[in-house]
Amino acid sequence: MNSDQAFDLEAFVERFFICRGAAIEKKGHRLDVLAPRELARRIGIPDLCSLTIGSEDPDGYGVHYGSPLLEKIAAAACDTVPLVTMRLAYHYIKSQGFERLIEACFAFRGAVVNVVKPAEVLTEYLLLTCRYLAQSDEQKEGLVSLAFNLETGAPVSHIETMLGTVEKQVEAGGKPVPFEAEMAERIIQWVQRHAPGTVEAQIEPFRESMNRRLRRDIANLEEYYAELKQEMTDKLMRSGLSEGLVQERQEKISLIPDELAKKKDDLFKKYSIKVKLELSGAMMIRTPAVKLFCQATIGRRKKPLTIVYNPIDKSLDPLVCDGCGDGIYHIQFCDGLHLLCASCTRKCPICG
Repeated sequence: MNSDQAFDLEAFVERFFICRGAAIEKKGHRLDVLAPRELARRIGIPDLCSLTIGSEDPDGYGVHYGSPLLEKIAAAACDTVPLVTMRLAYHYIKSQGFERLIEACFAFRGAVVNVVKPAEVLTEYLLLTCRYLAQSDEQKEGLVSLAFNLETGAPVSHIETMLGTVEKQVEAGGKPVPFEAEMAERIIQWVQRHAPGTVEAQIEPFRESMNRRLRRDIANLEEYYAELKQEMTDKLMRSGLSEGLVQERQEKISLIPDELAKKKDDLFKKYSIKVKLELSGAMMIRTPAVKLFCQATIGRRKKPLTIVYNPIDKSLDPLVCDGCGDGIYHIQFCDGLHLLCASCTRKCPICG
């Protein structure tokens, strides 16, 4: 085993026990662990145990790749969704030119928006990594990421791809459920609202493949039953058939449409796609940002707005539709001055 692998294994085992409330002391390639009793029983070690990292152990407490103890530790680690906190640092954050950026990012119908005051703040984003499983006649699985500003609920796309070049500090071992019940419910609603579209974009080629196969099989089925009907009809033209036989064959011909419809229904069920989505990991991203306190002028009326400048992607977070909660860059206002997307403008869900 090379030294990098040994270090990665030792770091993983150390983080595992620390995150679950154990006290540890490192002694070379050994790790003395005082573990909570429930955890110790689950992975099959004494409450106070000395583990050998990276090699066999005469007492059976060796943790190395392929060892039964490592398998138990890995299984326990996967039981709960890991939560990581990432703190970002920037030596420079944009401090001017926000009016031009708003004009470039947003379209306000019937309104003029001006920045009243910018203020540097600390904001938080929640990045959720989810595993999807799409099942049909075949299946496809993969990962999708969903990110939201925890204060506004605004969805932010592709934030995970922009973290590689940012100065950051990563902390593991957060609480499994760090949110109050109300915030947790809001997060669930955000995921329910935005996950279907995100997953659908990922499985679109898979869906097209299943649809092609469905169309192919339906065409073959229709061709088969059309030939069958024609063959049975031709046989009715033969001379010498008894009246009973003719009636029997006519009844069979009349059943063909129902049988074809049933076979088509079976094909629809075969190629329909069921999607399962489950949370695989979560990251709290704490970052400096700029909060823009703005004022929208709609005719003679005015409405305060708050827009967040996100230094991660060097752009502005979308505003959130007051009606449906979607992130929007094209904004319209109802008579009650609610921020609305194009769909909600037809009838404001708030004004009714």
